[in-house]
Amino acid sequence: MAENNEFLFDLKTPEITWKGVSHGGASDVGSITDAEGEHGLYWCLDTVMHKNGEEGQEKTPMPHFHWRGYETFFVDSNYLWLYIDGMKAKATKGDIVHLQAGQSQGMLFLEDVKWRGTYHDFDTYPEAADVGRVKRMLPDLADDPELNALSPRGFMDSNPMEPFLCREVPTEQCPAIKNISRPHASYEFPGCSMKIVVERWENGGIKELDCAVMEPGFTAKWVKYPPLRELFYLRSGKVKFNMGGKEFVADDECVINAPRFLPRSIEVLEKAEMYDLGGQPYWSLFLQSYASIKHYEPERLTAETLDALKKRFKIQIESIGMK
Repeated sequence: MAENNEFLFDLKTPEITWKGVSHGGASDVGSITDAEGEHGLYWCLDTVMHKNGEEGQEKTPMPHFHWRGYETFFVDSNYLWLYIDGMKAKATKGDIVHLQAGQSQGMLFLEDVKWRGTYHDFDTYPEAADVGRVKRMLPDLADDPELNALSPRGFMDSNPMEPFLCREVPTEQCPAIKNISRPHASYEFPGCSMKIVVERWENGGIKELDCAVMEPGFTAKWVKYPPLRELFYLRSGKVKFNMGGKEFVADDECVINAPRFLPRSIEVLEKAEMYDLGGQPYWSLFLQSYASIKHYEPERLTAETLDALKKRFKIQIESIGMK
C-alpha cells in the first residue's frame, strides 16, 4: 500500500484520500483533485457506483446527456452495461469509458463498481456549493424546497432525458468503450510501449489520454523545469518517483500529482500501466511525427530534430532508458 503525501493519492485507502465526500443512493463519490483553469482540467473523482437495476432490463437507467462536459471513467472492478447513442454494450474491469458532450448515455450497475473519472468543460454552478454547505451544517433543511430552489441546476452539466431504445452490440463495436488492447496507435521503445487511448478530437481538442506500459528497470527524466502540470493514474504496477528531491513509491490504483516546474523522474520497479490524466502534451502528434521521420528519413532523426519536435508538441521528457 502506497503512503499518501502531497503528490500521491492512494485510492485503495479512500478513508484517507477522499475529500469532499458525497454519499447517495446511486453512488459514493470522493473528490481527489480539483478542477483547474478555463476548461476545468485535472478534476479527478473516485466513485463507487451502486446497483441501480436488474440484468436484462430494457429501459435505460440514468438517461442523461451533457451540453459541454466530457468524462473519462476507468472501470476498476466488476462490470456495467453502457447505454449510449442507441447502443448497449458491456464494459468490464480494465476498460475505459469515454463520454463526449451531447451523447445520450445511461449506465446499468448490477453490483458495486469502482468508477474513477476525470472531467473537463463541465458547467459548474457556484450556488450549488453554497447550498451544499447549508445542508451539511443544518441537515434538517436538506429537503426544504425553498433551499433546493436556490440551486435548481445542481452542480454539474448533467441533464436528464427520456429513456432511449438501444440494441446490444459487442464491446469492441462501441466507440465509447476503450481499452489499451485496442489503442488508436501504439509506439514501441526499449522498456516502454506508448498507447494512444483517447485522441484530442474525441475531447473537443482540449486533451488526450495516453498510456505508458513500462517494464521493470525503465527510467524517465523530465526536463529541468516542466512547464505543464501532469496528473498520472498508475492503474497497475509499482513505480518509484522523485518529485523535487522527494522519493516515494506508488503502486496500483494511485493518482500522482506532478506540479509544473517541479523537477521529476521515475524508475519502474514492477511492470506498470500509467495514464496521463491531464493530457496536455501532444503525444499522439509527436509520436506520429517521430515514426514518420524514422521510417522515411532516418538520417533526419538527430538530437536537434527530436528537441524541435518535443518543443513543438509540448513533450516534457528529457531522456528515457533502461537501468
